[in-house]
Amino acid sequence: MIDVLIIGAGPIGSGAAHAASAQGHAVTVIAPHEVARDHHIVWSSHYDQGRITHRSARNLTLAHWANQAIHQYRSIETQSGIDFYTPCGTLTLSASSDGFSYTQQRRQLEQELNFSYEEYTPDALSKRFHMLSCNLPYSGLYDGPPAGIINPRQMVAAQLACATQLGAVQHNDIVTSVHPHHEYVAIRTHTGVEHRAQRVIIAAGAYSGLYGLLSSPITHTIKGETITLGEVDASTAAHLRDMPSMMVDCDSPIIEDAYLTPPIQYPDGKWYIKLGSNSVYDPFFESYEALSHWIRHGDVTATHHAQKELLITLFDQIEWRSFQSIPCVITRTPSGLPEIRRIHPRITAVVGCNGSLAKSGNIVGQLAVKTMLS
Repeated sequence: MIDVLIIGAGPIGSGAAHAASAQGHAVTVIAPHEVARDHHIVWSSHYDQGRITHRSARNLTLAHWANQAIHQYRSIETQSGIDFYTPCGTLTLSASSDGFSYTQQRRQLEQELNFSYEEYTPDALSKRFHMLSCNLPYSGLYDGPPAGIINPRQMVAAQLACATQLGAVQHNDIVTSVHPHHEYVAIRTHTGVEHRAQRVIIAAGAYSGLYGLLSSPITHTIKGETITLGEVDASTAAHLRDMPSMMVDCDSPIIEDAYLTPPIQYPDGKWYIKLGSNSVYDPFFESYEALSHWIRHGDVTATHHAQKELLITLFDQIEWRSFQSIPCVITRTPSGLPEIRRIHPRITAVVGCNGSLAKSGNIVGQLAVKTMLS
């Protein structure tokens, strides 16, 4: 019988696998390998090359988790031999220096986490950050290194490598049912295999609820989101090597809360600046079928034009090669914090990355293991 079985190997599931293995537990991880979007059964938003990481947050709990997570990255890289972190800083742009929701608690964030933002007026922005257009209607707050970006694919690979070094076992499969019993939990997979485990952590993102894995419901919503990739050539990417990641409180009737990465090389060999945002057109899902259709065929055209326009406005000196938009998925909870809960004496569930917790997956995974053992 398996000691600890973890369902899902995204940033949180892989973080939980690393944490549980480090505590001496015999860990098994069940999650599918990444496949082409058109052929997926389950899909994960961490199938990507770029996420921003920073200490700014809408509440102090998330800020503390992010700060703790960032300061563990280098040790995870060293232990695994896999690099995933670039401390390029994060620049927040807003109509006023304290107007953006992520920096409204600026003074508390600075005091609690012992750092100071650099503040820039609209006139000073493009002088300090040469890649930005002149005369932008924004003030800037710069959270320097250790803020920056992570590669979520590589971060997951690093966490799983650390867990494997400590004895964890991985299965390329999809869990389709979880049935708790008095002395064990029975888990059945897409390939028809049944496993028995003493304890289970469910960290399957949007599929935790839509796939019927939760024996006790947890209130959350599942939302689609559109990502736009602006392609630049390799020489432009090299010229922008000192570009920070960014958050933008954009003035648009269509998009808000935008975030951007500096140019990142994707598996197709091309360099892209990635932009994501909330949108008035973002759909919500209440069934697996609806989410699967969005991932494969989602209409991203309505948001595409607003996101493309923001990229062009921010960087008017860049010669863009192409723009493409792709669907993404976000799981949200009413509190804005993840629900980390024992839904059965033998089952712990983590629901709700809320669009901002990939960077803190190592910490949230550790909290899931702590909850499991409490």
